[in-house]
Amino acid sequence: MTVIAAVVSIAVLAATVAVCGVLAAAATAVRSLPRGRARRLAESGARGGVPFDRLAERPSHLAATHATASLLGVAASAAAFTWAAGVIWRPLPVWSDPLLAMLGVFLVVFCVGEALPRAVALSNPEGVALASGKWADRLTRLLYPGARVLSIPWTGLVALASGERGSDVPWTEPAEEHRFGASDEEQAQHEGDDEDIFDAVSDLHTKIAREVMVPRTDMVVIEDTATVADALEVITEAGVSRVPVFHETADDIRGVLYAKDLLTRIGRGEKVRPVDIARPAYFVPETKPVEELLREMRRRTHIAIVADEYGGTAGLVTIEDLLEEIVGEIYDEYDPQVTMVSVAGDGRFHIDARLAVDELDERFGTALDVDADTAGGLFTEVAGHIPKVGESIEVQGILLTVEAMEGNRVRQLIVEPVATRTEETNDD
Repeated sequence: MTVIAAVVSIAVLAATVAVCGVLAAAATAVRSLPRGRARRLAESGARGGVPFDRLAERPSHLAATHATASLLGVAASAAAFTWAAGVIWRPLPVWSDPLLAMLGVFLVVFCVGEALPRAVALSNPEGVALASGKWADRLTRLLYPGARVLSIPWTGLVALASGERGSDVPWTEPAEEHRFGASDEEQAQHEGDDEDIFDAVSDLHTKIAREVMVPRTDMVVIEDTATVADALEVITEAGVSRVPVFHETADDIRGVLYAKDLLTRIGRGEKVRPVDIARPAYFVPETKPVEELLREMRRRTHIAIVADEYGGTAGLVTIEDLLEEIVGEIYDEYDPQVTMVSVAGDGRFHIDARLAVDELDERFGTALDVDADTAGGLFTEVAGHIPKVGESIEVQGILLTVEAMEGNRVRQLIVEPVATRTEETNDD
């Protein structure tokens, strides 16, 4: 009988700990992954994605189930270890039984059933979400009704004590209550913003400095012969706080002038030349990964000069440019409001030629495989020559027409679906 009881106790204990572990891992994964990411896992067709999405939709149900399972695990562990201490370890003093039971509960329920699953889920939330979603969903459906019934008396007591109606979901955390209280439009907007930021962060490691830099032709710079008045005029008109200083050509950057340094010297009444107080420039290759560049610029400087493969200046990148890759455009009171895409009517769009090819793909449903980073560069690459105003090319179902040029550079384009152009031709 003793052997049978021991086997049954171990089996019950192992089952309750396994249930606690699955629910703890799933609950941690739900808190770690944005709601939009859970939905995309379900839409991807990955095994376990759909049940995990159901859990993420109602995290309070999972929290209630997890709490109930944890209490069952503690009770089962305490009973098993108390019985073992009294039967197997009989020679030990009676007062040691509770201590052994407490130690067993800590080691089994907390370490194995809680801490370990949580640590694994934090290190790999997506993998754990897919692995635990199916079982956690089934356990939640099974145990949540009981947890809800057990919570009714306590919810009623809270209502009587406070004089207010108790929460229908006593397991809901404050952040979840805020989300439930928001309107559908606010929640959808919030989730959409979260998804955009999550996607941007995910794509960050695939980008290089050349894709996010301000090209050389758009750089605000001053020559090393510039006077204080010249520097102040450039800083005031451009609304920038850091200006590269070059010698003869922009390929020879000698340093970066900080407006703060210049104004401090002027305030002291010192007579200086801008080039003399310029700080050393920080150069990076145009193939520098953006993720690595962001880490370096957080510690060193807010501006970097991007060098091309020949050692010349390809452009510059600021820490603001890198942050905008994550959160979108950041404007202050001095930034001009530049519209990259605007509706022209009849299915046509005006686009700034600096629009990234990736954004062009996303907006117009194309999948362009080109070396160019911008829409203007795309046009020139496909055309094979410097285009002229009015010239058009067709790529993957859209028609690009040059609307404006600046020297040899495309500045503005008109984009329209080829189908629209075909219909107009037929009408004519």
